Amino acid sequence: MGISFGWTVTVAALEHKDPRGIIQAASFNMSYKVDLSSMLDLHKLNIFLAIARLRNFTRAAEHLHMTQPTVSQQLAALEAALGTPLVERDTRRLRLTAAGEALLPFAEKMVALSGEAKQAVLAAAGMEESTLRLGVGHTLATYLLPELLSRYRATYPDSRTKISVGNTSDLLALLVADAIDLALVGSPAEHPEIVTQPFMRDRLVVIVAPDDEWADRAAIEAPELLTRVFLTREAGSALHATVERMFGTDALDADNVIILGETEAIKRSVEAGLGVALVQAITIEREVNANSLRALALTGADDSRTYLTARHVARKLPKAALEMLALLKSFTNHRAK
Repeated sequence: MGISFGWTVTVAALEHKDPRGIIQAASFNMSYKVDLSSMLDLHKLNIFLAIARLRNFTRAAEHLHMTQPTVSQQLAALEAALGTPLVERDTRRLRLTAAGEALLPFAEKMVALSGEAKQAVLAAAGMEESTLRLGVGHTLATYLLPELLSRYRATYPDSRTKISVGNTSDLLALLVADAIDLALVGSPAEHPEIVTQPFMRDRLVVIVAPDDEWADRAAIEAPELLTRVFLTREAGSALHATVERMFGTDALDADNVIILGETEAIKRSVEAGLGVALVQAITIEREVNANSLRALALTGADDSRTYLTARHVARKLPKAALEMLALLKSFTNHRAK
C-alpha cells in the first residue's frame, strides 16, 4: 500500500434567495493526495545521488552498472513525479537546479536510512551481511589492490566485496553519497564531510626512457620538468592536484604538457620517448627492474607521497570495513620491511 498525504480545502458557504424567498446554501470540498511511494522511489533517488555527486551521466551509469539511457530515463521519471527539473542539461558541466540542490540532502538521508534499517533488521535476526564496499583510486587499484584483495578474501572468505574504482574526487563523492564505506586514495584528499588517515608512504620520481638525454642523471630539479614535454594525470586525480600545487594551474595549460587519464598510459608514452613524467615510485617497480624506464630523484620540491584511508565523518564503519582496516595495517607493515 502506497504512502500518501493529502489536504482538504473548504469554500465558505454561499447563501442567496431564490425567487420564492428560500435561502439556498452550498459548500465545496476539494481534496488532493500525493503518493510518496511513486514520487520518492529509493531506486530513483539513488540514481539521482550518483548523478549529483559524480556530475556526469556516463560515470554515474558506470558506477551503477546501468546503461546511460536507463539512468537518463530514471532521472526523467523522478523529475516528472516531482514536477520540476533537477538537473540543468544545457551546460558544459552538469549542474543541479535549485530544486535539485534542495532535494540532495534529503535524498542522501533517505537512502542512508534505508541501508541502516536493512542492516539493523538483519543484525537483529542474526543474519547480518558482511559486504566490503570499498573505493580505490586508479593507482592503488592497479599496484596495491590485487594482492591486498587476495589476502582479504583468504582471511574473510564469507565476506562479499564491492569495489568502485575512480579518481580521488569521484571516490570522495561516493563516500558522501553513502555508495561506499571506505576509500583508499592518494593525497591530497579534502572534503568537509570526510576524515582521512595515512596508511602508506611513497615518493614521487621522475621517469625517462633508457636512451633519454637525462637517463644518466641521478636527480632532476623540479623546474626542469617544464622545459620538456611533460606528461601527467587528469584533473580530479591526487597526482594532478600535487603537480598543480607544485607548478601552478597556468603551467599545466602550456602546450608542452600532455594530460592522460591513466598512469599506465603515461608510462608507455615515456617508454616510447614522447616525454618525461612525474609518477609514484610504487607504479614503476617492474619497469625499473626490466630496465625499460629510468627513475630519477626529484629535487627542489616535496617528493613525499602519502596514501590515505577515507571515510564519512558521521557514519559508523561496518564490520567488513573495520576488517579491511585491520588487514591494511598488517599488509603495509609487511611491505615496508
